Amino acid sequence: MTKKASPRIKLSRSRRAARARAQHVQTMRRRQFLKAAGVGGASLFLPSLGQRSLAGPGDGPPCRLVVFFHEHGVYYDNWKMRLPNSPESDQVDFEFDLGNLGAEEFSPILAPLHAHRDDMVVLDGLAYLTAMIDPYGDGHAKGWMTAMTGNIARETYDDVKSHALTPSFDQIIKEIVRAQDSQLTDLASLEYGIRPWDGTFHHMNYGLDPNGDAVKVPHVVDPAAAFATLFPDTEGDPVAAARTTVLDRAAEQYEQLMPQLSSEDRAKLELHRDLVRDLEERVTALQNLECNEPILEPWDGGWEWTPEMYNYRLPAMLDLAAAAISCRVSRVVSFQTDVPPIELLGGTGDYHHDYAHQSAPGSDQDKVDVVTAQGAAHAEQVAMMVERLKAIPEEGGTVFDNTIVLWISELATGGHTHDQAPVVMLAGQNTPFARGRYLRFAQTTPRPAPLDGGWYPEGLVGQAYNPMLVSIIQAMGGEQNYCGRKSVTGVFPGGGTVEIGLTGTMERLYG
Repeated sequence: MTKKASPRIKLSRSRRAARARAQHVQTMRRRQFLKAAGVGGASLFLPSLGQRSLAGPGDGPPCRLVVFFHEHGVYYDNWKMRLPNSPESDQVDFEFDLGNLGAEEFSPILAPLHAHRDDMVVLDGLAYLTAMIDPYGDGHAKGWMTAMTGNIARETYDDVKSHALTPSFDQIIKEIVRAQDSQLTDLASLEYGIRPWDGTFHHMNYGLDPNGDAVKVPHVVDPAAAFATLFPDTEGDPVAAARTTVLDRAAEQYEQLMPQLSSEDRAKLELHRDLVRDLEERVTALQNLECNEPILEPWDGGWEWTPEMYNYRLPAMLDLAAAAISCRVSRVVSFQTDVPPIELLGGTGDYHHDYAHQSAPGSDQDKVDVVTAQGAAHAEQVAMMVERLKAIPEEGGTVFDNTIVLWISELATGGHTHDQAPVVMLAGQNTPFARGRYLRFAQTTPRPAPLDGGWYPEGLVGQAYNPMLVSIIQAMGGEQNYCGRKSVTGVFPGGGTVEIGLTGTMERLYG
């Protein structure tokens, strides 16, 4: 195996010594894989895909989902694409093929994805209808809720934040794939970030607690911590090595206690037992997979959000995601990517207030340039992920052939708008979607009125976003025909209402 460029993950001295001992070993047990920290720069981490993957012999490659979520929307005029013969009316659906377009024909924001145009589906003209009726939170919070849950929020706190009412679609899919594959553990879905902060403002991922209420699922931003979760290292660690013994003893104690408990307490203990059993299955599964070992170097660049930190964390976390889904540990990975360091975008100060909120059509060119650069930077992140997946072979093709990559934002533009939301999908050839197309959706939907009775601008908006989520859920094996809310009430300009259904799949995705 050709040696790859070194990643930059900070390891303990003992782990660096252990790595050196295994330097010439081409395959290794998963406990050793903790020493692999992703490959930085233009290099690529390629895990082995032998018969010891978590899919059983004869199982075909599963479908995976990678979600990129960036904040503040885009500068729409530099995101959208039009051909010379494209209809000028906003009241008309149309589409065109992307395959024959040159790089100069792509918009500035989508240009980094030109090499993958045959796999793209650009969805231009969708509207976050549930965000428009949501009585909770600020414009950002409403968008977070709709983009991830397809629903309004449950409540507002700290004046602007929101808490979800229903689970996010990535966590819905996690439960679907776990029900289909008993070998998957709680690592079936990974929630990653890049920026070193605690993520306590707006939140992306929500699961369900035992009572059926939406609960926040934390995301991991440190590559070393992500590795420690994915690839437990028990070599030379007597505490970690003893965990499986502790789990065995706990299982025996559960069985002894069960007959002594009331039905209510038995239900509580059964829930806890299931959680412990899941941990045991995770440890067992992760110790039995072989992957190839990249070379490591420690990271010592500090913890400020600098270009150096960004250029270290981004490829490392992408490599982690590629490893997890190609080795079939995980089926879903979501990235909360945040704004890159402002220096990389050609600006200074605070992106949110100094640029995003100042980027309405006709704004000063310096504002437009920085906001456009942010959109292009996120397109580059998506391209980097796709390139990794296309480089990993899998059963007659590549991992990307069996993957859906979705790129979304909580806003359409930096002005807190929810109409014309930017949505881009890249889909492998074994997914059900017709690829290599730009889909324009007409603005023909009566704008829904806020549930709190507040003011809203009358008019027609884009078509519902929710059916796209349903299509992805069903592509991942689900059967439900809704995600979040099932309908909203639209108000025609000048009066009159209509119930707008949000259920079913998005038929245009299938060609």
